[in-house]
Amino acid sequence: MKKALIKNLNDDIYCRIKPSKKHGVGVFAIKDIPKDTNPFKLTGNQCIKTKILNISEDEVKTLHPEVKKMVNDFYHNEDGIYGIPYNGLNANDISFYMNTSNKPNIGFENSNNCSMVIFKTLHKIKKGEELLINYDKF
Repeated sequence: MKKALIKNLNDDIYCRIKPSKKHGVGVFAIKDIPKDTNPFKLTGNQCIKTKILNISEDEVKTLHPEVKKMVNDFYHNEDGIYGIPYNGLNANDISFYMNTSNKPNIGFENSNNCSMVIFKTLHKIKKGEELLINYDKF
């Protein structure tokens, strides 16, 4: 187990959160990331498998104003429904901090094995570059 973790730390950690000129904080490459790479790969090539619960806009309206803002910042509203991990907002991973762009460098694919999408680089991303996704296509 420790060997797999060390391999992940050496080979699969590509990003960190830091202040963004685009908006608030963002996700930035700490080293070059090859094209078609999942920059958020977990140890043992596992994907995020978590129970997702559907929360309505009306239910979100009852939340504390700052929590409501976080739900809107981090989760997609589709037809009045937010899919939120059962573990809650404290379980957000680094990918939730990606900013949006009409010229993204990160795409995504759905997986039958994972409850969350799998992100993929659309082209090589250079060290120091911010990872961006198009929220409208997400």
